[in-house]
Amino acid sequence: MGTIRIEADADSEMSRVYRWLANHRGQVVPLDADKTLTLGVPISGARAVIIAAALNNGVGGVLRALANLTGPPIRFVFDIRSRAGLDAGEVRAIGAEALVAISRQIAEDDVVTQVA
Repeated sequence: MGTIRIEADADSEMSRVYRWLANHRGQVVPLDADKTLTLGVPISGARAVIIAAALNNGVGGVLRALANLTGPPIRFVFDIRSRAGLDAGEVRAIGAEALVAISRQIAEDDVVTQVA
């Protein structure tokens, strides 16, 4: 199976997304009760952050956060590959769920940061 691209908008600023990814670099982040995400080290540019990401079910690839010139939302792009045995529909669903979970965690982390 080749690379599958999943895209989704996230209502966060790029600086918050980068800070969350940097704070979790090299860590295993729980996405829900049975899914985890292992993150690499983020590489940032003027309007993008790129990081390797692997889910515990054998799906992994490159996660990018791309900034919009006018501000939020940013665009998440997850170019993923999977181990043999998963069809493209399953991989798309897994990738989409992962992006929603990551966006949710970044948003929740923003609330904690603002309160503290």
